[in-house]
Amino acid sequence: MALEPVFSRLALREKYALSVETIQASELPPQIRGYYDNTLWIERRILYENGEESRRQWLFKDAGGKTRLNAVLVFPSETSAEEDTPPESAEDPPSADAPAADMPAEEQEDKPLEPSGFIEIYNGDNLIVEEHRLIDDGSDEIINYTYNNKTLIKTETRLKIPPSGEDGEVIRNLWTDYYRYSRFSSLRGINRVYHDDTPVSLIRFPHILLDAGGLQKFINPNDAYSSVFLQDVFMSRGDRVVYTTDSRGRLLTETRYDEAGAVIGEIRNTWSETNKIQSVHWTAGEDDRLVEYEYDNEEDRIGERNYTKGVLERVVQIEGDREVETVYMQGQPVLRAIWEEGRKISEERIRSQPEQVN
Repeated sequence: MALEPVFSRLALREKYALSVETIQASELPPQIRGYYDNTLWIERRILYENGEESRRQWLFKDAGGKTRLNAVLVFPSETSAEEDTPPESAEDPPSADAPAADMPAEEQEDKPLEPSGFIEIYNGDNLIVEEHRLIDDGSDEIINYTYNNKTLIKTETRLKIPPSGEDGEVIRNLWTDYYRYSRFSSLRGINRVYHDDTPVSLIRFPHILLDAGGLQKFINPNDAYSSVFLQDVFMSRGDRVVYTTDSRGRLLTETRYDEAGAVIGEIRNTWSETNKIQSVHWTAGEDDRLVEYEYDNEEDRIGERNYTKGVLERVVQIEGDREVETVYMQGQPVLRAIWEEGRKISEERIRSQPEQVN
């Protein structure tokens, strides 16, 4: 948010600085140039952090000042890509992905770096009608929005995969979401129908679906679903999924059905008053798993407990980038591992002894 206009050179001395200017269509990146027409004017915003460019935003506005396109792109640099790639040791075997020495030179050329970010397209009623989520491998997740009297009733999600080798561009139809509302216009349910058999992340919704519909914010529990204890559950699915929410937009249940309409399993979420997810409970026949989360006074997650059929199996204690993972068997700790920044740095077996578990 721009708070105070400052002469540009002075502004760059601050931690954050924002440049705002009107530009010509010839200055647009190719990713958004095709959405422009001569009835619109273009505003470009560049955010600087500690004097270095952080990201760019483009806005297309019509004669009435309404935003018709909002795009944010982050362009990777050749330098940062090289710095992030550690050199291979002479003793290391060649990677299966590494180009062979006798490979033709044209096949050894690196693919051009693609930007990541998003593109949002709006209609004259300020409602989003199309959204693109750009990934740095060149793929594009596309969401189309359908309304009834300015109320969002359906979104369709596709994935555009760029050409690779001799294969041309591929477009996969992933799923369609149908939205159900209460008589007071609050979202009460989402019916997701899948069109593609490839495993995908299940709990993924348009990030502004309720803002676009003029309703209250939808609270998505994606952060809590990072638990490895339920990873197989989140990566599998049925033919259809029905989601229910409460009056505050919080996702309560996720019920999966097979092609015949029979229930495969259900995820049930429990929330705190501060909108932090407290537990995730999965039931599917004999499979009964529960994940409980613990938070500190700053609402940061500091712990996780995993249960199978009511029996404690795993505890994770979190301190910044450090995690201590303890595995239990028959109520007793048997293994403890320490992780730092996602890497395991130590592991030890624990002698069987009584231990108080709070």
